[in-house]
Amino acid sequence: MSKSEGGGGCCGGGKKTKGGAGAQGAGGLSVKNAEPFRQVYKPQNSTLLSQQPMQQKMIEAKVVLLGDSGVGKSSIAQRFIKNIFPDQYDVTIGGAYFQQTISLSPNEAGGLGTQVKLHIWDTGGSEKFRSMIKLYYKDAAAAIICYDVSDEKTFQSVYYWINQMNENASNTGEGANFVMALAGNKCDLDPAQVKIPLETAIEVAKKHNMIHAETSAKSGKGVQELFKKIAEKIVISRMMGEQNGNSHDLY
Repeated sequence: MSKSEGGGGCCGGGKKTKGGAGAQGAGGLSVKNAEPFRQVYKPQNSTLLSQQPMQQKMIEAKVVLLGDSGVGKSSIAQRFIKNIFPDQYDVTIGGAYFQQTISLSPNEAGGLGTQVKLHIWDTGGSEKFRSMIKLYYKDAAAAIICYDVSDEKTFQSVYYWINQMNENASNTGEGANFVMALAGNKCDLDPAQVKIPLETAIEVAKKHNMIHAETSAKSGKGVQELFKKIAEKIVISRMMGEQNGNSHDLY
């Protein structure tokens, strides 16, 4: 975790000017009984210093994409990282790694200007690869559990993935600053094809203290917003963890 370092202001002295009775006023006139005055020194580069932005704080966090095979985890990652939608579907074997940095303004994430470097692990969702996925849970700061809004089976599997995270992640216990999100992908489909009511998904997310989002890797809807919410929540969780003495230096 990088810490930003800020410098103090500069200081300097000016030549003192004394005033008093008999001091020369404007135009060379003698000014009697004039009150002494002080010359206020203002650094020449004070305006420049005030205009320079403060160095942003940089933190890094590991994010794991979970969910059944075919729900669009890899496509969500590609949309977020490269803003593209793959024309061809390839099954992820084991896992794939991506990296992206999000800049949060001073108005976001608790009022701190922060850069969050996300180390994103896209995991294979088919059953034959599930034993390997446990390797990716270690030191994760966040997890996105994805389901297909048109496939009830993938939504039922959400409970499996939640249990997997709770059992295997290293910092999901009481008081931990772990971030979880539930993403209903393929929300661009015709409403007649949607099998999972939005209200049902939101209820599950609330029950497990998860961020909820509906996304479309195909159109891009909701993808950037999802990762930004996760980055903000990570920053806030880190701040709370540090205040409570429960900080995790994750990935």
